[in-house]
Amino acid sequence: MGRKRNQGKARKAAKAMAREAAEEVRQRNNNDQMTNGRQESLAAQTQQLHVGNASRHWSCRHGFDPLFEKDICFQYVKAFRGAYNYKNRQDGGAKILDCLVAAKNATKDRFADVWNDSAKMEIVISILLSMGAQRILEGNYDSARNFALFARYLEQCTAVGLKQTQALVNWPKIEQVSNPLEMHMLVKFFRRRIPCKCLDKKYKEVKDTAKLGFCYNTECTIPNGQVERGKTFYCSRCRSETYCSRDCQKADWINHKQYCDTYVAEIAKFEAKKQQQQPQS
Repeated sequence: MGRKRNQGKARKAAKAMAREAAEEVRQRNNNDQMTNGRQESLAAQTQQLHVGNASRHWSCRHGFDPLFEKDICFQYVKAFRGAYNYKNRQDGGAKILDCLVAAKNATKDRFADVWNDSAKMEIVISILLSMGAQRILEGNYDSARNFALFARYLEQCTAVGLKQTQALVNWPKIEQVSNPLEMHMLVKFFRRRIPCKCLDKKYKEVKDTAKLGFCYNTECTIPNGQVERGKTFYCSRCRSETYCSRDCQKADWINHKQYCDTYVAEIAKFEAKKQQQQPQS
């Protein structure tokens, strides 16, 4: 019963993630900042956080350079992780999207040098990948999922804000690595990004396990809306939600339409800007 309840929560969180992403687009300049008092409290807490025990003796660092342990990038990881957990505890298990946005807002001013520098952000992501890969080897999969969640989110933010290679954050991709039933994607996510072969054995163990996706129709008749990923497809307009069938897509259109329109408008602006930047022949 507890497992089904957790699966239901995961499905609802995934649905809410896609819905609320549109609100983030509409309110890029929102004032969802923590108060100074809260930030002081958060700063005190993050000083106590450890992104992996620096004194732990690892046989491999999975691409992470220990010289960065005292670097601003390492401090940023501590602060981002602390802000995410703070929001989660404060709201009694807040939605993933809310926690990620809160962590971004809590760190974007203090660590502006990181947020505005793609090279530094790559270092941040390498730290997260290293820590997550090690957690998998230790069998701590819940912790590994959090590191995957942070790394995937920051990859998406970098692609949208710094590299400008895509118009929107792809929330379904973020949702995939946070699914507690999806071991294949979790291990594959880290294995493809670290330079060592430390996860090769683990990947062989899980590569034949089910690759799950979500149907974003809340009325889907499939238990918990989880279906084999190969059988899902994106909304062809916005590519921000996935469905298990055309019937489910049609049934959900009344809910998805307003968000889809917002996504499409943002994508159109992105494409127009790209066109203007292309050299004239």
